Amino acid sequence: MVISEQQVNGEVIIEKMVGRFDQNACQEYKWRMDLAINAGYRHIILDVTDVTFIDSTALGGMVVMQRKFGRVRGKMSLIARDGFVRDILNLTEIGEWLPVFRSQEEAVADSQNVVAEEVRSE
Repeated sequence: MVISEQQVNGEVIIEKMVGRFDQNACQEYKWRMDLAINAGYRHIILDVTDVTFIDSTALGGMVVMQRKFGRVRGKMSLIARDGFVRDILNLTEIGEWLPVFRSQEEAVADSQNVVAEEVRSE
């Protein structure tokens, strides 16, 4: 799997994933998520629109990282288009743990709402 980053702002980053998201790719995924947390990002958007396969290790890794983000008052969300990966996300009800959006625009708009809510609550 190949992962690339796109910074939206100082608190939001998009991690674009391409290829198979399986147990072989999970270590790099966790490493990148830890780097993002340590860099101060509070919302990570995982773009899995170009992921061709996802397994239970990857799904478990996403839930674990969401919990880790929750401990630092952060959030993770996903972008997934219709197809195999979205079907797996729906089947496993990952949406109960992570918001799933159909486009980058929707996910970024949601991240801006989250940042605005945090500012109001402080």
